[in-house]
Amino acid sequence: MKKFILLLTLSVGFAFGSFAQSSKIGDFNLGVYGALPLYNMNALLNVGIGGSLKYEYHFRKNLYFTAEAGYESFGVKTKLQNAYVPATVGYVPLKVGVKYYLISGFYAEGQLGQSVFCQHGGGGAFDYSGGIGYSFKPGFEIGIRYEGWHQEPENHIKDDYGITGPFKDPADFGQFALRLAQRF
Repeated sequence: MKKFILLLTLSVGFAFGSFAQSSKIGDFNLGVYGALPLYNMNALLNVGIGGSLKYEYHFRKNLYFTAEAGYESFGVKTKLQNAYVPATVGYVPLKVGVKYYLISGFYAEGQLGQSVFCQHGGGGAFDYSGGIGYSFKPGFEIGIRYEGWHQEPENHIKDDYGITGPFKDPADFGQFALRLAQRF
């Protein structure tokens, strides 16, 4: 599953790369971010770190279509770690959305997509996010966003991992993330 996700991410990146080189109406940006888990996610996971590649396609004045793929890793709370639960868990968020520049470098952004889980059989969750940020002239960007994941519960979480409590019907997770990026 991990090889498939890596191959999919690289394929999307190369496709965007070839498109971007033939057209000057969009930009790539490469970013790193830190994430603070909220709600149910906070009961299970410590802070997360990640990175992503985003393509922004300009299609109207101040309005951009975005496509983003990345990888995010969270540390699992020590009390939950055992033979079946790893010390870290990884996710591959794949999202599309819109980014609107309000005034003088300030923007608002919304995205929808899927977060693919990298552990125990994969699976995924509906991913939605919204945030604000600022783009500096030399190509540096900083933004903060709320990101939520919605997943219908799976019995294997309780049966395989012995984890109960924070998983409800359905399971909802949330996080705040700070992203630093460089456009190229």
